[in-house]
Amino acid sequence: MKVCFIQREAFPYFGIISLAGYLKDKGIESTILIANLEQDLNSRLKVIEPDLIGISVLTTEHTWLVEISRQIKNNFPNIPIIVGGVHAILYPKAILQIPDIDYVCTGEGELTLTNLCESMQNKKADIRGIKGVGYRNGSEMVINEGESLLDNLSGHFDDREVYYRQYPLFKSDELKQFIASRGCPYKCTFCFNEQLIDVFKSKGKYVRMKDPEHFIKEIQLVKESAVMKSIFFADDLFTMNKLWLRRFLPLYKEKINIPYMCTTRANLMDEEIARLLKDSGCHTVSFGIETGNEKIRGEILQKKITNEEIINCGNILRKNGIRIQTSNMFCLPGETLDDAFDTVRINIKIKADFTYSTLFMPFPETNLAKYCIENGYLHKGFSFSDLPKSFLTRSVLQLKDKEKIENVQKVSYFMIRHPFLMVPIERMIRSFKFKRLFYPLLFIGTFLRYKEERQISFLNAITFLWRFRKSY
Repeated sequence: MKVCFIQREAFPYFGIISLAGYLKDKGIESTILIANLEQDLNSRLKVIEPDLIGISVLTTEHTWLVEISRQIKNNFPNIPIIVGGVHAILYPKAILQIPDIDYVCTGEGELTLTNLCESMQNKKADIRGIKGVGYRNGSEMVINEGESLLDNLSGHFDDREVYYRQYPLFKSDELKQFIASRGCPYKCTFCFNEQLIDVFKSKGKYVRMKDPEHFIKEIQLVKESAVMKSIFFADDLFTMNKLWLRRFLPLYKEKINIPYMCTTRANLMDEEIARLLKDSGCHTVSFGIETGNEKIRGEILQKKITNEEIINCGNILRKNGIRIQTSNMFCLPGETLDDAFDTVRINIKIKADFTYSTLFMPFPETNLAKYCIENGYLHKGFSFSDLPKSFLTRSVLQLKDKEKIENVQKVSYFMIRHPFLMVPIERMIRSFKFKRLFYPLLFIGTFLRYKEERQISFLNAITFLWRFRKSY
């Protein structure tokens, strides 16, 4: 039995490396194809000859999913296609409306995909009894009962070799990313986590972490087989469990000892955690500010973090010699040009070293999208086809001074990294549009931020970002 995963973007997906590792333990072979790295996807599929095709898709890629599934089905009509990922969990019926999709996975996937593969191996292929699968029965859409959440994240090892075998370039990346956990206990309205908590409310423990010893072994396996000069722990909230950190970080320092960056939330940072991070090799911590407007952050985004907590978090990190990376969103519902500059100013106040600045992108049918429609920020027929490919380039909201706010986002890196530029850039943005000027500055700032914050070489940063040229 062979499964071929297909994705669009050119980086390892955490979901796929977990699925590949889980299937491997069950004797099921996996391979991967990345559409943006392939000249002829059909030729590669013909060589691989998979029994099942699994497409992992982001919500912004819904239109691409329609196109790629049609292309695959036209050439391989007898190979079933299953779609998974957060988009599939949240919008199973929208995916089943695509005629070339056979199945949708409505949960985490390890158990569901294994059961589907074993059913196909045994030539039963009776999906009616497989939990976590959606399918069409004639004109009717059937969504089976959801599968339970994986209760033990340490029962298998992630399989990064599924990427390294097919695309050796990933093996030479100086930066490697890992996650120690699944789930986030917060329900901010701009994040898909708000909906996932509701979807999985009766399916087991939502927030889970790998055993520290198991996680160390996972990192060691990569350290022994690939280039790894820097690490990013990309969990939603790496610092959410202090007891876990007390166990993991001393082991990490002893057995791995590679510089790393990680994530936190402003209200979760204290002196003890900062010392543990610094002592174990953490050079940068990332946390979300989202906006300098406390009312928008608390009431519309439902992120109950005050400016005081943000400033306190920044002070603790800087006191302990840890650099600060922040996440910020622009073109939020109700945001003004003054609000956008306030977002820049709070970053300057905490002396943020780097900023990851995006444009707010509401997803169809979410509470925040409904709010935007009700308040005139989105048109009533807002759908997947309205979403841009990237949340870095343009906003879909209707706002006063939208283009100027977009320009603030595109050059926020330079104002925050070099505060003396704040006054002249602000004057320029308020007086002129200069749209053609701000786009190249966005990409220059993105490159500089990525290289510096992740402590990788100039060449490696160029190579990494070049892979994403088709994404904008």
